[in-house]
Amino acid sequence: MVDAAGAPDLNRRLADAVERLGNGVRALAQRSARDCGLTPLQQQVVLALVRQPPVRNEVTVLAAEFDVTRPTMSDAVAALERKGIIDRSASSDGRRRVLSLTAEGLAVADRLQVWDAPVTEALDRIPVDDRAVVLQSLLGTIADLQRRGVISVARVCPSCRFFERDAHDDAAAPHHCSLLEVALPPADLQSDCPEHHPAA
Repeated sequence: MVDAAGAPDLNRRLADAVERLGNGVRALAQRSARDCGLTPLQQQVVLALVRQPPVRNEVTVLAAEFDVTRPTMSDAVAALERKGIIDRSASSDGRRRVLSLTAEGLAVADRLQVWDAPVTEALDRIPVDDRAVVLQSLLGTIADLQRRGVISVARVCPSCRFFERDAHDDAAAPHHCSLLEVALPPADLQSDCPEHHPAA
């Protein structure tokens, strides 16, 4: 499909731009993971364990989080255990195995914290209002892909049952979170909300 000027359709160009950005992000992840002696998936696991609540630090949950099979995630976790980066311990109910970072793992996680600095630095040169619009658009797309079954886990505002889009007349804060009972500006939308409850 082409637009009136004969250029590729805007949606196609946006999808191509997202793909190119994804390629760049993957290249950064591969480079930083390699520098720490890890695979990109192992890097994702390390960063997840330092950033997300302990209740989500299980092999099955992480497999869904990163859209890989449970055996693939188990292999990544086993390799991290062999490297002394993570430990497994019994959960409080004794039925599950919870993952946590060792002292060495915390040091690795600290090194990895800035792996995406070239991306965040490039974004920092874009006006805040423009970044907020892009964030809102991307989170809406992620929520739609999750509804279609393309993405397994999406704890983004637009996929949450507490999110009310365009609930307020205020253009600066048009959305509403009925869990927190607050108006939400586009810049405050969450990409990984710990209070997320999937919409029906």
